[in-house]
Amino acid sequence: MARPATAAVRLLTGEREPVRLATAVNILLHGLQAIDGVPCEVGDRVLVKDQADPTQNGIYTVSEGEWFRAADARTARTLQKGTTVHAQIGSVNAGRVFEFSADAPVVGSDAITIAPFVPPDISEVAGEVESLRDATQALKDASAASAGQAAASASTSAANAGLTAADVVTTAANLAGAQAARDASLFGKGIFPTIAAAIGLGVVGHGAITAGAGGTDGTFDLAFAGGAGSGAA
Repeated sequence: MARPATAAVRLLTGEREPVRLATAVNILLHGLQAIDGVPCEVGDRVLVKDQADPTQNGIYTVSEGEWFRAADARTARTLQKGTTVHAQIGSVNAGRVFEFSADAPVVGSDAITIAPFVPPDISEVAGEVESLRDATQALKDASAASAGQAAASASTSAANAGLTAADVVTTAANLAGAQAARDASLFGKGIFPTIAAAIGLGVVGHGAITAGAGGTDGTFDLAFAGGAGSGAA
């Protein structure tokens, strides 16, 4: 079984003798009162860490009158940065270890800051978690930006597709108009591009073309519904 650390060992290691209680709020440093949900008694060691005036923070011995600083926590050396103290009981602070973080404070004049102690290995893990969180956030932001760019590209492609479809319709209409104009021109000259076109315009029966001889014009005959026609060819 390990022997309790002596005052000399505590001084060398920066570990103070445990306190019975540790404050959770600002208190009056006078008389008997409840600390962290537990009534304190005369002679109790109390870690006072939450004062509105941080120069009052430190380790105190409880008295019915004015509280006084504990014998092992009255100088800059005994409250220097890295000094730790363990709280034994309390509603919030039971079993917790606290660390002084001010660098050689002048007791009674300088602010004394005290915070929960975090072992070095846990600090390293916390740092790695923080870095991982930052990297994850950066990846999330980059993914959101890429998604926005993809949505913009999709919108542009859809607009271009709409324009292309409109162009096709316009081109088809232009071609149909040109075809109709060409057919009208041919019909006016008695030329029919298809049998259906000829029949639609009343050309029925038969026709004959006679070639000219000796450089003379030939002739043609066509039978129409309601009449006939002939001419030079």
